[in-house]
Amino acid sequence: MASPELQTADNSLLTNILKEAVFTQQEKSIVNQVFTVYNMQGTPGLTAQIPVYPSIAASAPGQTAELADTSVALTNVDITASEIGARIDVSDLLAEATARNMGSDVGQLIGSAIAEKVDTDAFALFAEGTEDSATAKMADVGDNATPITPELILQAVYKLREANAPTDAAGDYHCVLHPGQAYNVVKTLTANGAIALSNKGNDLLSSSAYVGRLFNVKIFQSTAIAADSVATDANGCVFSPMAFGHVMKRPLRIETQRNASLRSTEYVGSTAVASKLIKANYGIIVKGSKAIA
Repeated sequence: MASPELQTADNSLLTNILKEAVFTQQEKSIVNQVFTVYNMQGTPGLTAQIPVYPSIAASAPGQTAELADTSVALTNVDITASEIGARIDVSDLLAEATARNMGSDVGQLIGSAIAEKVDTDAFALFAEGTEDSATAKMADVGDNATPITPELILQAVYKLREANAPTDAAGDYHCVLHPGQAYNVVKTLTANGAIALSNKGNDLLSSSAYVGRLFNVKIFQSTAIAADSVATDANGCVFSPMAFGHVMKRPLRIETQRNASLRSTEYVGSTAVASKLIKANYGIIVKGSKAIA
């Protein structure tokens, strides 16, 4: 019969597993670096209501003339957090026989699995059918079976500028591409020699997913980018951080449960998050090949 109590002797091991899991998740998951994060920890409920404000026009009234009221139709986007988890059962025999740091290995496996799931769900929003609350869809640049070029990134930037899409605090947009797509961008720049990706001003971005900065766009790569309708293609995205919302209800935690009859211990990691498109005209899908050649 399984017993949910954590044994005192396991405290240090559990702490080690949690540290490894949290580090791995933070290292591999990039959604909280590129989307706008809404922290609901300690807040009742699972749903965050994100207000979406329309643009209004200013006028030039004559002296002493009263300004006319501007009707503002405020809409809300609801983002409801749900659980994401992973479980590993470690037998007593395996724990006793391994020459590796079992706590570190288990933590890395759980953290990696959860990170990939969180990002996969979030970046699934980079799809032509994804709509915001006003049922608008994101525009796109590029085409199937065509390598991504710096010119396409620049084209997406000016489409966002045309829509008055806000940047982050550093004045940059964000871009997430499949590694194969990012390869083609870097390959083109390297062959050109006149333009280079810059890391200047981004010393705090230590994620291994960070590629560099181009045209005031922070470029990241992620294998969580889904294939397009053609398996060798993918949908990346250049976007304002305000285009997408990411709700954090509960950070990653690790629990353990001893199963004496099976002579094993269950290690369960879980978090509660969700992502959603907030404003479609603040994001531009980047379509193209992810083949590395």
